[in-house]
Amino acid sequence: MYRQMDIFDFIEKPPESELKPPRTQFEQLFEKVRDPVCLCANCLCEFCVNNAEQSLDRVKPGEMQEPCFNCDDCRVYDGDRRKLNQRKEECVEFVMSDYGARRNRKRIRLIKK
Repeated sequence: MYRQMDIFDFIEKPPESELKPPRTQFEQLFEKVRDPVCLCANCLCEFCVNNAEQSLDRVKPGEMQEPCFNCDDCRVYDGDRRKLNQRKEECVEFVMSDYGARRNRKRIRLIKK
């Protein structure tokens, strides 16, 4: 097909094999836990303000905006094999809780010259 030339036609593009897959929302915000004891450790719901199942030490009552009951339908959360695995690494409704922010602040390092 004929088409109009573009300025980017002359730029060398790296081969598909060298491109890294895009990181998920969870990987951008938190480090993945290797071999977790609690299977919910690598789920965004653990750090979300809207998670209705979280204990009060993770989400304060005043923080919650719109309650989410994703964990009620999750096999990993309660072990019921009739349910689907609802573990989330991407979520449009995700809002980080104060607990998640405190956990991220521990990773921040000061760089001195």
